[in-house]
Amino acid sequence: MLFWATFLLVSLCDYLSKDWIRRNFALGESRNILGSYLRFSHWSNSGASFGILQGAAPYLALVSVGCVILAILIYPKLRKGGPLGVTSLGLIAGGALGNLLDRVRFGSVTDFISLSFFAPVFNVADCAI
Repeated sequence: MLFWATFLLVSLCDYLSKDWIRRNFALGESRNILGSYLRFSHWSNSGASFGILQGAAPYLALVSVGCVILAILIYPKLRKGGPLGVTSLGLIAGGALGNLLDRVRFGSVTDFISLSFFAPVFNVADCAI
């Protein structure tokens, strides 16, 4: 149950946060949230984390599908091991699904979280993974 709850919560939070950004920010627009430490900056990433593999969205979508399926297959074996492994697996699978939905719908992933001390812009799914 913990796996499914984590999986669904991460997927839902990622979906809703990206949807809100797309509706309220123009592409490339940035706004300070917590001074200059935290900004929301609407970016579209057709690659993977940190902007690598730009334009590889179809291949990354296949990898994401594989990750989600693998997590679902591994879950029954992991659930006997305790909550840490199950929660971790739910985080990874939920994050993979969140970015997969973006790649399928838009051909890229919506990134928006920008920290002053960390260069790449990222999203909720990236945090979970």
